[in-house]
Amino acid sequence: MGCFVAPAAVETYQTYSLGKGGKAAVLSLKPIGEEEEKAIGGSLAIQVFNRFGGLYDNPELQRYITLVGQSLADVSDRPDLDYHFAVVNSEHPNAFATPGGYVFVSVGLLRVLENEAQLAGVLGHEIAHITHKHALKTLERNQKIAGFGALTVSMLGQSPDVFDKVIEQAGEIIFTYGLDKNLEYEADKMGVEYTGRLGYDSRGLKSFLNILDKLQPGKGSVFLSTHPSPQDRLAHLSAGDSSGSSKPVFAAEFKQATQGKI
Repeated sequence: MGCFVAPAAVETYQTYSLGKGGKAAVLSLKPIGEEEEKAIGGSLAIQVFNRFGGLYDNPELQRYITLVGQSLADVSDRPDLDYHFAVVNSEHPNAFATPGGYVFVSVGLLRVLENEAQLAGVLGHEIAHITHKHALKTLERNQKIAGFGALTVSMLGQSPDVFDKVIEQAGEIIFTYGLDKNLEYEADKMGVEYTGRLGYDSRGLKSFLNILDKLQPGKGSVFLSTHPSPQDRLAHLSAGDSSGSSKPVFAAEFKQATQGKI
């Protein structure tokens, strides 16, 4: 698992000069790339730790989540991205993804899971947000509505204040308002596909949503407050492919990997 610090790109984009002439013109049109994506995601990753109890202190559990998560990332639509997975020390069932490959689950969420297929469904959903750049697309849409234009390299490089404003808006999307419900449905669909590609029973996410539906929304559960209702998500998933019913859920493996650690 990579070190969870803001990438060096954060400082780079807060301090570099745009230059003059043709370089500035090119940068003013150039959409943000992977390094900018990582810079945004790395800054948001720090916010996740600050808001949700920091890193959960169990290296073995962290390695297990990374193993399952990285295996899913390897069969995703962006397998070459440098992914990072972590468990945060929050009692509430939460899961997050920030741009650039950062994925988090709370220890509270792990406590309600029953098997590895459910875990894979949750991680697959979050990975899909990254592979399809859902947060970045939402951020860019909000920028355009506000009259600021597209997210570009030059925009992020204007000043530290501009970069910080982008991070603030991205944080509001992820932690407060949530993504458009259709993006959540797409992440569910792709997350199920990723788990199927890896050989899990792809009904794992559905069974997790049934568990989630029985939980009372807690004050600290961003996962419940910023997503469509579990019933809505189940309805959309049920309209899709129901294959994967004969594949394993790895309940014993999940129990062995988490028992005494959560």
